[in-house]
Amino acid sequence: MLEFSGPINFLGPSPKAVEAIKEHAKLIRFYPDPNPVELRAEIARYVGHGVQESNIILGNGSIELIYMITETLPSGFKAVIPVPSFTEYEKAVLRVGGEPILVRLPENFALDTTSIKKAVTTDTRVIYICNPHSPSGTLYSKEELLDMLEFCRKRDIIVSIDENYIEFAEKGQEATMAGYVKQYANLFVIRSVTKFYGMPGIRFGYGVASEDLINTLQTVRQPWSINSLAGYAALAAIKDTEFIENTKRTIKEERVKFAKMLSEINGLQVFPSETNFLLVKIKDKKITSTMLKEKLATEGILIRDCSTFVGLDNSYFRVTVRSAEDNFRLVKTLKNVLSEAE
Repeated sequence: MLEFSGPINFLGPSPKAVEAIKEHAKLIRFYPDPNPVELRAEIARYVGHGVQESNIILGNGSIELIYMITETLPSGFKAVIPVPSFTEYEKAVLRVGGEPILVRLPENFALDTTSIKKAVTTDTRVIYICNPHSPSGTLYSKEELLDMLEFCRKRDIIVSIDENYIEFAEKGQEATMAGYVKQYANLFVIRSVTKFYGMPGIRFGYGVASEDLINTLQTVRQPWSINSLAGYAALAAIKDTEFIENTKRTIKEERVKFAKMLSEINGLQVFPSETNFLLVKIKDKKITSTMLKEKLATEGILIRDCSTFVGLDNSYFRVTVRSAEDNFRLVKTLKNVLSEAE
């Protein structure tokens, strides 16, 4: 099967990360360091922008951090979530009895700050923003996010910015909000090694925030949530500059070619993306994304049916950028399936 549904780096993990796991495998007989200061310091250096070790909190993947925020909020709080977006934001809010307020993004998935601000009430305590946006791949500008941060700072609202795909973006270092955590105590930036570093199996994420917010989050953090091998693998990965540069270059080159091939198929609209995936809209009403997913599966190809995203219907699907050979196979098969549906 060719996996186009999960937006994981098709190149796989850094070889140095794999070697680090092998080298430190003997450590599984011991408890992990409950307070890995050196690891946090290395992550702070990697993030840059003046971020210090005291601004870093670790999590069992970005999921733990997303859920961690809600556990610090008062009962009955409201959370504003621009949709479509990552479904776990809503689940995290509901899990602790909060109320998700969903705000529909415009058709081009731009960050409609006006609509988001209108959805805010006195009970709003957190706003979830994914940048680059999933599932569209849109990269929001720093100016838009700073405007939201300032608006929310005056109202004691946390702005959680999920930057899980930021390393894929050509201007990711310019767009990241990590450098503003000392200026905005209500900012929480979340990342992981899942997508760009191709390591969803080790479950390692980290958050960047002000010292006060970090200290608050530490009070609800589950003990022993970071295993030793995950820490060593993550550390080796973020230091592997050859892997990082190759991934950025390869994904960009293949994304451009892949998007061009898909856009040349009659009846498909491909949205611009700064990530390793492409969102596609089917213009032909004779076939839905669910039908397309099922037909491609019989051909050994898996795509993401986006009808399950709140705010999208069954005319949207998402595909991950893979090798030139794999991408060509999907395009060829896609053409055949769509022609049969006519």
